[in-house]
Amino acid sequence: MASSVRRMPEFRAIRNDPKSALRQELLFAFHILDLFGHPSGRGAHLTARLPGSDTFLFHIHNYGFGEVTPDHIHEADFELNVLSAKDIDVNPTLHIHTRIYMARPDVTCIAHTHAKHVAALSAIGQNIQPVTQSAARLYDDSVFFDEDDGVALGKEPGTLMAQALGARSAMVLKCHGLLAVGRSIPEAVLLANTMEENAEIQLLAMAASGGKLDLPSPEGSRRSKEYLRSDRAITRSWATWMRQLERERPDVLRMM
Repeated sequence: MASSVRRMPEFRAIRNDPKSALRQELLFAFHILDLFGHPSGRGAHLTARLPGSDTFLFHIHNYGFGEVTPDHIHEADFELNVLSAKDIDVNPTLHIHTRIYMARPDVTCIAHTHAKHVAALSAIGQNIQPVTQSAARLYDDSVFFDEDDGVALGKEPGTLMAQALGARSAMVLKCHGLLAVGRSIPEAVLLANTMEENAEIQLLAMAASGGKLDLPSPEGSRRSKEYLRSDRAITRSWATWMRQLERERPDVLRMM
């Protein structure tokens, strides 16, 4: 039973080329976030880099996450110069990612989406407050960013976001959406989805109680976070999503 619960679907795993393996995992992540219902459209982005590198992988601007194929994933440097092809449309707001990568050597994946419940929570000026045990992944790890300057063009907005994020893993962007960073692609995806799931429950709880929240204890939240953010727990979550991808979009597993 245990092996069945942890089973990964069959796909041609790339093992001897770290960059190609990262590209493959990023492809899966785009589709997993799309299955989770994260709006992507024109403005959302998901990127990844090899540890310590000064380049990153991104997808062509104006493609939704559910449309991404290997041909849509390219490599750029921190000046947004595309290194892997010519005439590729780069989202100009990706300097949010470059500035965070420069400030945070531990981060290898960044997700930004316009998840509707986080966007709604942000519109009433509220940060994530972990209201469930599973949301303890975000305990003392989310910051609210008062984003009033419109579309984040150029390097300065990214620098300000990186400074505001500090050592944390999650950011609620005012009237906008979410940002999640991780030590790995699975961790960033897990945190992005946890933000959206918690935001929905938080809004429901606030509506039912007139805004009052009876939160889990700090001690319990810290213990839960330590377990739920462990590499083992993240790997099990990723295996679950990969099986969902296998059921709902099997062609994606055969794209690489």
